[in-house]
Amino acid sequence: MPPRFDAERRAVELAVADLLDPTLLRSLGFAHRGGFERLWLGQAIHSRYQEEALAADPTYRREVTLRHTFDHRGWEVTLSGRADGLRRDPDGALVVEEIKSVRRGAQLSAAARELYARQARLYAWMLSELEGTEARAELVLIEIGGEGVEREALATDLAALALSVRQRLNSILGGFERAERQRADRRAAAGELRFPYRTLRAGQEEIVAAVERAMEQGEHLLLEAPTGIGKTAAALFPVLRHALAHDRRVFVLTAKTLQQTMAMTVCGLLNASRAFHALQLRAKAKMCANGEVICHEEYCPYARDYYGKLATSGLVPRLLGDWGELLPDEVFAAARTAEVCPFETSLELAGAAEVVVCDYNYAFDPWVALEPFAPDAHLGDTVLVIDEIHNLVERGRGYLSPELAAASARRAALELEGAGSAPLLRRNAELCRELAGLVDGAVDSALALAGGEAAESALPEDLLWRLRPEFDTAFVDYLEHQRETKSFRAEDAFVGLYFELLRFLSGLMERGPAFSHLVERREEGGVLRVLCKDPSRHLGAVLARAHAVVGLSATLSPPEFYRDLLGFDPARTSILSLPSPFPAAHRRLVLDASVSTAYRDRSANARPLAERLAAFVDEIDGNCLVLFPSFLFLQEVAGFLRPRRKRVLLQQRHDGDREREALLEALRGAVLGDVALLAVAGGVFAEGVDYPGEMLRAVAVVGPCLPVPTVETRLLQQYYEERFERGFEFAFVVPGMTRVVQAAGRLIRSPEDRGVIALFDKRFLHRPYRDRLPADWLPEEGVQGLVGDPDRVAAEFFAAAADPGGPGRP
Repeated sequence: MPPRFDAERRAVELAVADLLDPTLLRSLGFAHRGGFERLWLGQAIHSRYQEEALAADPTYRREVTLRHTFDHRGWEVTLSGRADGLRRDPDGALVVEEIKSVRRGAQLSAAARELYARQARLYAWMLSELEGTEARAELVLIEIGGEGVEREALATDLAALALSVRQRLNSILGGFERAERQRADRRAAAGELRFPYRTLRAGQEEIVAAVERAMEQGEHLLLEAPTGIGKTAAALFPVLRHALAHDRRVFVLTAKTLQQTMAMTVCGLLNASRAFHALQLRAKAKMCANGEVICHEEYCPYARDYYGKLATSGLVPRLLGDWGELLPDEVFAAARTAEVCPFETSLELAGAAEVVVCDYNYAFDPWVALEPFAPDAHLGDTVLVIDEIHNLVERGRGYLSPELAAASARRAALELEGAGSAPLLRRNAELCRELAGLVDGAVDSALALAGGEAAESALPEDLLWRLRPEFDTAFVDYLEHQRETKSFRAEDAFVGLYFELLRFLSGLMERGPAFSHLVERREEGGVLRVLCKDPSRHLGAVLARAHAVVGLSATLSPPEFYRDLLGFDPARTSILSLPSPFPAAHRRLVLDASVSTAYRDRSANARPLAERLAAFVDEIDGNCLVLFPSFLFLQEVAGFLRPRRKRVLLQQRHDGDREREALLEALRGAVLGDVALLAVAGGVFAEGVDYPGEMLRAVAVVGPCLPVPTVETRLLQQYYEERFERGFEFAFVVPGMTRVVQAAGRLIRSPEDRGVIALFDKRFLHRPYRDRLPADWLPEEGVQGLVGDPDRVAAEFFAAAADPGGPGRP
């Protein structure tokens, strides 16, 4: 966490790491910053030593938090840190331990030893100031994969150390004063910021006013507005104006790359004076310059001497000087030229940018979240803009729902056995097979009683925890073996299994009615699961720490469902829902109540539905998007679909980016709009894609698109019934109808767009489904007024649109 300054109080909060020489700190190498080693050294090496020390010495304390406040040049300085170990020697003296791990047969570099020694001495100085007595410092070096422990008593001149602390503080405060001048420039720019378009659309003025109130009052806003109204621009304009004026950072969090691109475009329009930097942060795997994703100095030239090359190249200040908007392709190209890791360079830039546009994961996933979102990090100077926030409920549940699969353990065992005959590899393979057997045995035992392929069940927690120390040791030894034999590889099955186990054990620690434990039998073997039914506590812990949050979506109904499951504080949260600003005459809705797509009726209705759909798409003057509740039903109906005037294209379950882009290109290049694209609701074609201009003229949605009834959804239903007394509605109807409304939103995205939305299923006529239809979809007589034959309604609509005096024209 960077230093925290309060200029009004002339107070600053620092971590011990802030007092270390930055050049020395960075000289340690890439693995100490972004490599996987830092994830396990503290757990697998330090923890074992500390447990033994606690058992042997009653005066020993581990992970001791120190906090020291003193005056410097009229500033109140608060310095905090956490010493690895603290004990009293027989003579009564306090001794601070700085614990580090070293490879077998290796020595710490001079730079590393100097850095660690200084850190230990700083803790000793803090302790002596706090306790009023002299304290000593000691460096404890533990051999990785061995039993050796080397202790080095560090000579400490406390007076000289105090002087060096104050010299470093002078540098830090000087940097702050320079930053203050830059803040003054940004505050001046805030007054000059103007809306990026000539005029505000209908509804945008209300959005701007609501966001301004939230920013000024430090509140949260949930905004529901139709697709195409311009939510992103209308929200980011007041957010950025406030952030520049009040020295706050902005994170724009989105689920889709399209929304990230849109946010960066708006930032570019608002940043004509180069008053701030905006960075789009792309996923690590897509920013790997060597194509291997092996983050290790010995294997990746872009990781080797990362900090040295970063410093000598001047890459980060050059990019910040050359660009106001830092796009992934530009960062990647510049970093590759300088032969430094593009992803790590992105993280460096993210620390300097006033606006960061990225995926939800970087804020909410506890395993990959950026440093500013760590549990103890300060977010009071941060504004979050969360696009398509309705997706965050399911994503949040996923963050806290880890799995442990027997197939992962067997795959790791096979890979280890194929890697050579070393005893270490055989031992680790046996451990993997033991874990696979444990998982399969637990699943078989539970399902023998419960029946079926999945069930809620107690899990073998004690046995899994007993395996943890063996996996820690195996993992440390394995990485040392790879280092010595130069056999690191991407997508290592044993490395993946180790972290799968760690994440699962972490998930097992979550308790309470919001969590259930499940067993499941899949084609490749047994799976143990933790199911998070309500992510509100975890998500809310992040949201509550932010200065303000703006959540955007076209579908936030019912609002209390999303507010509560996202963890927003009701007392601090307001909700704004806006109607469509587009001419009603440009859109026609029709409901075909002659078919049923309920699961039990699908086979009987597949052929009649296909005939109705074929008649409908043939009457459409342009391309059509037909969305289904599942791939299985899509394929079944497609087998009967025979339109006369349309080419039928199908989304496949396993399509990748290339296949999806090919389908979109077919729509863009369609001659006279001759394509009917069949896809699934909730997927990329239904929520993550824009269809500008004449690219799309009709959307057909087949059924309410309810989730499949499973053990998981039944447990959600039970939980929602107990909490909200609306179990079926919240577990099935809300997510299903959200997909329906999102899908329909693909059609009308500007005042010029026009087209037909057709709903196929008689259930739309009845509660609770009809209650989730947007109010502006319904005529005065209610949902019954939508009932009709989709082909006839489409023919009439486009005929009228072709008549300058007809209802299809404004």
